[in-house]
Amino acid sequence: MRFRDRRHAGALLVEALKPLGLERPVVLGIPRGGVVVADEVAKGLGGELDVVLVRKVGAPGNPEFALGAVGEKGGMVLKPYALQYADQSYLEREAARQKDVIRKRAERYRKVRPKVPLAGRDVVLVDDGIATGSTMEAALAVVLSEKPRRVVVAVPVASPDAVERLKDQAEVVVLSTPPDFAAVGAYFMDFGEVTDEEVEGLLLQWSA
Repeated sequence: MRFRDRRHAGALLVEALKPLGLERPVVLGIPRGGVVVADEVAKGLGGELDVVLVRKVGAPGNPEFALGAVGEKGGMVLKPYALQYADQSYLEREAARQKDVIRKRAERYRKVRPKVPLAGRDVVLVDDGIATGSTMEAALAVVLSEKPRRVVVAVPVASPDAVERLKDQAEVVVLSTPPDFAAVGAYFMDFGEVTDEEVEGLLLQWSA
């Protein structure tokens, strides 16, 4: 299954999510690409848009290979194999570097739209795809700590292994789980980079 772009994927996710009967959900996009998908989902479900700030902790020399991830509240989720590829000191340094990125993004995004409280709310966690699942697991840890009523992970495409693991932690809605999963961008005809300015523009629309 291939998607025209992130908005097309979001529109298809809306149809898959409607039967769940979510009540005015807070739809949290993972910056940056996930926020475009989340914007479409929030509009389609009559919810509201916000972001959840998490960053991948990549392997030495291969930042796209996730050894774990860090969330807005500072916690780090490590993959079981992390120490096979890096020592503890590297992981701590890289986590600190990614936390600094999160801090700077929080300063930008929260000026535009203050954080939406999640306690007692239905929450939909959205990204444009899931490869290892580390980033989404970090996002889930952040969200669950705020005691929402219900949490649903919703993505257009994901690796089967990641989906199975996430199902133990939340409801999962995914449109495609290719057995020979490649990079997320392979399943989109248009997978252009999303900028911080675009994210800020979307959040500003929801702040009005």
